[in-house]
Amino acid sequence: MSTNHQETLTYQVFTLIDLLQSYGMREVVISPGSRSTPIALAAELHPDIRTYIHPDERSAAFFALGLSKEGRSPVGLICTSGTAAANYMPAIAEADLSHVPLIALTADRPHELRDVGAPQAINQRNMYRNYIRYYTELPIADAHPSHSDMLETKILQCAQHFQGVDRGPVHINVPIREPLMPDMTRTDLFHRTPRAMPEYSVALSSGLHFEGHGLVIIGETADDLESVSSVLDRENLTVIADPRQHIRRTLPNVITHHDLIFSNLNQEQLKRLEAEVDFIIRIGEPLTSKVTNQFLSKTGIPQYLFSEYQQLKTFPATPQAAYVGPIGTLVGNTGFTNAGGGPKSWLTELDRRISNRVEAYVTDYEDEGRFMYEIIRHTDPDRSLFLSNSMPIRDGERYDLDNTQKIYANRGANGIDGVVSTALGMAVKTPITLIIGDIALYHDMNGLIMSKLEGIDINIIVFNNNGGGIFSFLPQSENKDYFERLFGTPLDLDFKHAADLYGFNYTSTEMVQDVTDELMNQGGRNIIEIKTDRAVNVDSHQKLSRQIEDVVKSVEI
Repeated sequence: MSTNHQETLTYQVFTLIDLLQSYGMREVVISPGSRSTPIALAAELHPDIRTYIHPDERSAAFFALGLSKEGRSPVGLICTSGTAAANYMPAIAEADLSHVPLIALTADRPHELRDVGAPQAINQRNMYRNYIRYYTELPIADAHPSHSDMLETKILQCAQHFQGVDRGPVHINVPIREPLMPDMTRTDLFHRTPRAMPEYSVALSSGLHFEGHGLVIIGETADDLESVSSVLDRENLTVIADPRQHIRRTLPNVITHHDLIFSNLNQEQLKRLEAEVDFIIRIGEPLTSKVTNQFLSKTGIPQYLFSEYQQLKTFPATPQAAYVGPIGTLVGNTGFTNAGGGPKSWLTELDRRISNRVEAYVTDYEDEGRFMYEIIRHTDPDRSLFLSNSMPIRDGERYDLDNTQKIYANRGANGIDGVVSTALGMAVKTPITLIIGDIALYHDMNGLIMSKLEGIDINIIVFNNNGGGIFSFLPQSENKDYFERLFGTPLDLDFKHAADLYGFNYTSTEMVQDVTDELMNQGGRNIIEIKTDRAVNVDSHQKLSRQIEDVVKSVEI
């Protein structure tokens, strides 16, 4: 290999990108910068990689998160050195807890420019250490024959973490010396064909058998579980499913109002439930519902975990046993012995009565719950819903009575940052309606630029209650002297200006009757602003909660 700097640099970065491509990285989000020049050019020139350009690294990382969530494949991130790399941190934390494979390729100053006052030089070495599966720093491009073998080994090790059993984000730090321009004619270095990672074995993939009555708790999974609906459709199994779990659309008698049920069960009902359930099977990620998760963390019923990943740090209780592998295979290879009695009949009846009560109640109000109910009802089944954290994901769970759309959310770290960008990343590949609050939209307004730059169609419905609506449900709201300044945080924003700035069509309404099939399913790039009142919203939610409490008490067990 030549000792010419440009040649060795070209070989390193072109080989790096080609190796990552061979292990499944087919999309890369690039944030412009100088030090990352050779890596960005390598990705741009590669014939099997699609690149996106995003000038804001923080939003860029969430956009990549959305691409990866929808495509279920690793997505690369490229940025320059310095604070640019630090902006990836929130999305990498979310990717860690959501098991989403992101590949952060951060350009860095060479070793001689570290800790000597050089510009755009911070300590980037393993800077995401608490949130990644793998870290490596490449050496400066070198002509030594061992350099090629080193790259092969490093990227294979890396790929085992973004394509393996416990996939998630990885970090490759790349120090680069000037001059930065590679030889752009060396596309012959892009020659590797796709490489398959070794199949991993399923722990105890056959022979699992359960007797008696079971609660099956299904959170979000990467696997589509509709194919195993028949296995779970049994009289001795009561299935509780998160709104992000698409099996709700196909499996009959799924308990969808478990949050309202567990919020209102009295001690006698809880004791009856514990006496009638012999085992709990936890499938996938934790539920959105806080109270259901609290029940699961306190109960003495034996719990068994079916997980796609070896890393169990999102599991809130110690399982009796954990089984790792493709969820469809694990469920399909599990046997159940029928048993009489059990809680399924009264829990199903309770779920049905709550649905009826919610539907009867919601039509009397024009609060955010009513709007959510109408939005879901008027949205076509082939449009997926992306629900922001805070109120939208909770109202989506409460007021989705039809279970016809696929629902997505960032429930790894549960933050409101990056929601717009994640939804836009998903919208590249599937029709998306994003439902978001005014604070969360403000927080990631920069992310809207990708819709304009890439021509990505999306419908964004923003509930503008002039502040953080979820805080109005918490005890802090009783302190009138400090609540608005410290928690309510009214911003007095009108998102028409944002729509104009980023080239979106804009509609504003305060009337439920404006929520129509035509408005909810229009094509193009649309912001629909719904202005609501926080106080009215809290009052109507609390009234419904009191009615649900009466419904739960009325069911004989």
